[in-house]
Amino acid sequence: NILFKHIKELLSGDTALIAETGDSWFNCQKLRLPEGCGYEFQMQYGSIGWSVGATLGYAQAAKDKRVMSCIGDGSFQMTAQEVYTMLRCGQKSIIFLINNGGYTIEVEIHDGPYNVIKNWDYTGLIDAIHNSDGNCWTKKVRTEEELIEAIATATGAKKDCLCFIEIIVHKDDTSKELLEWGSRVSAANSRPPNPQ
Repeated sequence: NILFKHIKELLSGDTALIAETGDSWFNCQKLRLPEGCGYEFQMQYGSIGWSVGATLGYAQAAKDKRVMSCIGDGSFQMTAQEVYTMLRCGQKSIIFLINNGGYTIEVEIHDGPYNVIKNWDYTGLIDAIHNSDGNCWTKKVRTEEELIEAIATATGAKKDCLCFIEIIVHKDDTSKELLEWGSRVSAANSRPPNPQ
């Protein structure tokens, strides 16, 4: 809730918001978008990881907007390499990587050890991809104060570069909408097949 309260304050007609499949989607649905603010999400197919490529494409096409993305760590692992192309193209997006150590949306549907993922050093990965060649800034945050400071840097001194902010959250920190949706999908998935 704290993260999305601060993201809401960043939105304007000069921005676009990409909401990854999962809890980012449920949280972004609650945001009131100002006129002219772009917004993209994809929930129909549940394609986790689509938002990294979507951020790349949107920022390349809409050079008049600063694209912001809310991406879970599990989803990011699917397509992380596209950050390289963002850097090569000189993009200035802000990626909010929400690190809760797993596939939270899957946990709420059907929990198991397969939903716990290897926790990467995400800011370290982006720093390695960046490799001091291009325009990139990374920050790992654990508190609201650190988040406020990171956002101020991303929208101030580092407004002209790709900003990657990794937010560390507890694995069970999720929206009530995701919990409700997950329990409905779980119930539907557990029904026996309907013989035709």
